[in-house]
Amino acid sequence: MATDHGIKIQLVYLKEPCTACVIIGDAIKEILDKVQKECSYEGIEVDIEMLELEDLKQVRFIEGLEVEKFPALLINGEQITAGNIPSKKQLMTTIKSIKSLKG
Repeated sequence: MATDHGIKIQLVYLKEPCTACVIIGDAIKEILDKVQKECSYEGIEVDIEMLELEDLKQVRFIEGLEVEKFPALLINGEQITAGNIPSKKQLMTTIKSIKSLKG
């Protein structure tokens, strides 16, 4: 669910990931830092939440998570990625699109 005034981004990852998932997760975190800075510069409030799963049974409690491949990225409850690295441009386009729909 989105924050009242901004965008909520959730990064969902496993507590004990494989090596590839660690590399992908670290790359996504770096991109999210850049996205958050750019959004701040543009006056868009972005809340980033890191969700660590200890057990795959916890997946059912994450609203919007449809593909169980990790790390997964959700924006305002909609899954954007599953196990791959989104570009900063892709995330900014999605965020701006959501922001324009909110008014």
